[in-house]
Amino acid sequence: MMTPQIHHFGMIVMELEEHLSQSIWELKGDIVEDPLQQARLCMVGPVGSSETPLVELVQPIGKDSPTYRAMRDAPGWHHVCLSVHDEAHADHFAREAHMIPVTPWKPAVLFGGRAVRFFYSRQKELIEFLAH
Repeated sequence: MMTPQIHHFGMIVMELEEHLSQSIWELKGDIVEDPLQQARLCMVGPVGSSETPLVELVQPIGKDSPTYRAMRDAPGWHHVCLSVHDEAHADHFAREAHMIPVTPWKPAVLFGGRAVRFFYSRQKELIEFLAH
């Protein structure tokens, strides 16, 4: 089985455009709205960099968004995303690491409908798996 690889880090922000105008990040694609995650999302990288984007900015949409509380309490770094071969591989990896599932598998608008699922590690780190 393929070892999970870091795909990106997620950061919660209050407002995407305002954050981008005052940060070291520049947009590396489109801003999308994901109704399942109840968030506006985009991938960014350092200004002037042509490297693969490694940061996802997440703006919660409304108080019912799963990320709203994190934005209200402590905006900033939120999760790490690991790229995996498939859903079964991620579920096996998570079981072996004694991780607790947070969400079921869902299609992610930002990643062209590829499936994502969130878990908490034993250290209470939020881990997202992105299946190929």
